[in-house]
Amino acid sequence: MKPFFFIAWLLLVLGMCEAGIWRDDFEDKNTREWKIFNEDPKVEKWWIDDGEAVGEIFLEGFMSLWTTGHLDWLDYSMSCRAKLGKEKRIFDTPYLGMTIFDRGEEDTRYLFFIEYADERATIAKATPENWSIVPFPFVAEKDKWYNLRATVNGDLLEFQIDDQVFSAIDPDPLKSGQAGLIVSDAQARFDDVEIRGENIRDGGPGKPRPVELKRKLTTTWSKVKIGQLKRFE
Repeated sequence: MKPFFFIAWLLLVLGMCEAGIWRDDFEDKNTREWKIFNEDPKVEKWWIDDGEAVGEIFLEGFMSLWTTGHLDWLDYSMSCRAKLGKEKRIFDTPYLGMTIFDRGEEDTRYLFFIEYADERATIAKATPENWSIVPFPFVAEKDKWYNLRATVNGDLLEFQIDDQVFSAIDPDPLKSGQAGLIVSDAQARFDDVEIRGENIRDGGPGKPRPVELKRKLTTTWSKVKIGQLKRFE
């Protein structure tokens, strides 16, 4: 019986180390778990089209956030595929990306986005008192799908676009919050959203996939050299 008990113990330990996965592939057009922050129908709209989420801004100079999840989500990673839409109105400064640790009513969040006109990838921290950014050179193509991943782990932040990784450090990190998609001055399309973290339960409208171990979430951080990280001022 000893081998049986060993296997049971091993499964228990592995279960404690697992990270949950929340998914949405937008195939069922179910948006009940998503909410537009501070919605203004004259400015913004989010909907599902052909198995993809679409966010659009109608007036220049506005940003829209489409959020999901819980305020106690902590140290997690969000990934998706994203590209600019083909609508007629693309303003001068379009950008798209994700929001992490979003606490809308407190007006605090991290933002990870591609700025097409300024040719850069940006990690930003927003609070009621300040908007701090850490920009990185990145030239994006308007007609291309990008694989995006945003991760927050303590004071470390990472933004991955395809094979390029941009990292920053926040000496005064935000505590926790929801996740979401963002668009500004454009129409953007998103697909295959996954949110992974130790205190995130498996769920979401998307099709279930095997749960991966927690170490999958933290692998990239072990490769980051602290001296190379940019800091929020």
